[in-house]
Formats: sequence, structure tokens, C-alpha cells
Amino acid sequence: MWERILNKKIYFISLAWALFVTCFSLPAFAFPEYTSRQKALKLAVILDNGYFKSIKISSVFVKNRGKDDYYLQAILDDGSSRKWLINRIREWAQTDELILSKNRALVFPTPESTDFGVLDKNNFYRIILNSTAFVKTFGKHDILDGKNLVLGIRRFRILQAEDSKYMKTDKFGDRYRYVLELENGSLEFFTYSDAFLFLQRTALLEEAPENVSVLRKTFKVRELKKIPLQIEDELREIRRFGIEVVFDGPILMSPDRFPFQIVEQKMRDPETGRYKSQFFLQIIFPNSEKIREIPGFNNHEYLRYVEIDTDVEHQKRVILSAMVNPNALDLPPYIEVTDRNSVVVNFFSSTDQSLMQPPDLLASHSAGELPRSVFTPDQLETEFETHYMEAVGLIRTAQNEMNMSVKIETYFKALDTLKKAALTAAFDIQIAQALRQRDILLLTMPKLIIRNVQMTILALQLDDQDIKPDPVLTVKLLKQLNHAENYASTQDQRQKISSLQSILR
Repeated sequence: MWERILNKKIYFISLAWALFVTCFSLPAFAFPEYTSRQKALKLAVILDNGYFKSIKISSVFVKNRGKDDYYLQAILDDGSSRKWLINRIREWAQTDELILSKNRALVFPTPESTDFGVLDKNNFYRIILNSTAFVKTFGKHDILDGKNLVLGIRRFRILQAEDSKYMKTDKFGDRYRYVLELENGSLEFFTYSDAFLFLQRTALLEEAPENVSVLRKTFKVRELKKIPLQIEDELREIRRFGIEVVFDGPILMSPDRFPFQIVEQKMRDPETGRYKSQFFLQIIFPNSEKIREIPGFNNHEYLRYVEIDTDVEHQKRVILSAMVNPNALDLPPYIEVTDRNSVVVNFFSSTDQSLMQPPDLLASHSAGELPRSVFTPDQLETEFETHYMEAVGLIRTAQNEMNMSVKIETYFKALDTLKKAALTAAFDIQIAQALRQRDILLLTMPKLIIRNVQMTILALQLDDQDIKPDPVLTVKLLKQLNHAENYASTQDQRQKISSLQSILR
């Protein structure tokens, strides 16, 4: 009896928990079912000749249930007629049940709004494959909200089954379709809606303006230094001290890219067992890494337990934190980028309560009707097929080539030709095939380049210990090593590349 009662209790507790989780997993907004007449008319034109669950759409009509509430009525090739509410159209577009003609995608980029757009995927591929930099703009709920960084692009890929976010969705229900691998090591997964917005705000740059610094590597933390207390303004009794964060190279960012925040944490007192609020000042360093243990310090003026740690919630970001009494912060910290490969966080103390600012210092998966082959069924060879078959021929030639230097140069030509194929692709399956072949080459080439440079240096040493390669050959080998460095897949490869670069330089 007690066992049955216990089982019932467990059942109801489990049911309540499941309902709780389900409620919180649902979107926090309800997408509108109806739209304006103007938007409905425009949407009807866009949906015409598309596909709904693999059935071609014959025609789409606009209907209304009131003065301002419009929806669509669709007639399919199988003779069926369907009432389409706007929220359902959005859901079908998100799950690929509704596909537009001409390799386009319908997107609703603004949550809770029936504003929509059309992503021309072929045009998007041409733009992103020719882009060298990505303007990353930080979104809401991020301390860097509204700020942007210009990051170098390593490569663009269509998500495949082995990718962590394949077939997964963002909080609005949009599937992740693509990933940008950036040169600083971070990954940018994005949806059709994101891609549409990238084009809207010109986030993909073929060439960055001369006055813009493109971040291609992270800033790696080397050490923390104390800046002792000193008089900053004797008349107003302002004193300054600071913490200097030293990195491995120049900091190519302005001080406003290093924001600060005060975080409250409940911490248990080991003596009383009670929880007590402690406040931590945090300085955020984007595009930064901590690759080894960096000693902090327990005390520096009114700061306690100063340390720098990796931000576990964001890619390529570190946080300088210190326990602080908020009442001691008469003035906010002042961030200063130096010419010593460092960032200085200045702190102030003052008895002048009228001061509010620091003083100036000197210092894709588709279920629709798509081609089953990368080649078109008609007899005329497309531009994509011409480039793709040329690339296949170059790869075969390289595989049979005995001269390592010629082999590598032929592979480089194949990479260029595969890019041309991707730029002229008309369907997702075609660009996916071209990019997949490209990735295989990129994975193989670092090993070949390392071997080629090693053999070249060894041959020169055997001929004459004092001989050096001519400048043209040196530039050529260094260029190959730079390419290999970008796509090296192991730490062993990166170490060998660094060693060979040092020898050649």
C-alpha cells in the first residue's frame, strides 16, 4: 500500500516537473496570426510558385476577417485549398515545409512582428565567400550590447550532421544553417534570419576600410601588474591606483570595448554558516584568451582577490575581477589602452562628492523538392559544373604529381577553382559539395606544406651549411606556411610551422 502511495507521489511530482519545464521551454511570445493588407499582398506574390510539403503552390490569394486582419488562401497543384495564417507560414518556413522558388528563403527577422524579408541564398553565398572580415555586433543582454568588433574570416560552412548545432534552433525557433569560422578561433553559428540581417547591416566586408583594424588573433594575457597609489589631483584630493593587464601584442581596440560591471554574489560565511552578499567588480576583455595560469594578488588598496579568468559563457573573452565595497567606488574606473601591449584599469578615490566622471588623464537541411545531384539534368553544362569538374581534374593531377612543390601549387589552384564553383552554384547541394571538397583539401595541406618546407631546408643544408634560400623562394615558403598556420588542426602542426617560420626568417 505504502509503495503504491509512494509511486503515485513520484508520478505526480514528475508530471508537475514536466509541465513546468514545458511551459518554460515555450517561446515567451505569441506570433501574430494576421497582418496588414499591404504585407499580405506582398507575401502572396513571394509565395507563388514555391513548394509546400513538396507540393507546388499554384496560386495564393489574400483574404481578411476584419478591417485590418489579413491572411492568405493557397491553392496547391494537387487541387487542395488551404487557409494560411501568418504564424503558420512562419513555422513552415522555419522547418523547410514551405520553400520559395529560385533558392530563396522566407524570413521573419523581428520577433513578434509580421515584418518579413527574402534571403536570396545564392547572392548571400557569393557575398560571404568573397568576404574577408565579419562585423560582429553584440546583442541584447550582453554587457557589450550595441558595440561591434571586426573579425577576420577563416572560412564559411553550411552546417553538416556532425556539427553541434545541426538541426538545432535559436530561442525564436529558427534553425541554425551556417557557421563562420573566424581567425581568432571563435565560431559564429547563424540562421537564415541572421544571414538576412548580416546583409542588411553590411556585416560582411570584402575589404575592410583602411582605418579599421581587423582582429585576426586573440590578445593573450601574459601577466597582471600593480600600479601603486599616487596623487592624481592634489587640489581635489583625488588619488589614483590601478591594475595593468599585459598582453602578448598591441591592443587594436578602443577603451570603450572594455566595459565594467558590478556583480553581487551570495557567499557563505565559513564561521557563521550564513550567506552574505559580496560585490565583485568585473572588467570585460573581448577577443582575449588566458592560455596559462596568471598569478593575481589578494590585496591592492581597496580591491581584494584580484584575478583574471576565462569567461565560460562567451567565446574568446576574459574577465578581470576583484572583490570590492561599492561605497569605496567614488568614481567609476577609467580604462586606458597603452603602447606597452597592455590595458590599464585606473581606480580613483576622492573626498569631493560632486565629481561624477573620472578626471582627464594624460595617459542547411531542406525537405523540399531539390536536385539529388550536384549536376543539372539537362545537357548544357552549367558554370558551376565547369569549375567543379576543373577542380576535380586539378586534384587528380596533384595526387599523381611526384614533385611536392608542384603538388602544393596545383592544390592551391584547385582551391581557387572550388571557390569559383561555389560562387556560381545555383542550389544548396552544389555549394555544400564544393565547400566539402574545399575542407578536405584544407585539412590535408598543412601536413604537405610542413613536409615540403622541411625537405627544402634539409636539401639546402646538405648542399651547403651556409647557403640560404633566395628571397623569392623564402617568400613563397613563408606564404605557404602562413596558409598552413590558418588551417593547422593539431598543436604539433602549429609548433612545427612556428619553428619553420623562425628558420626562414
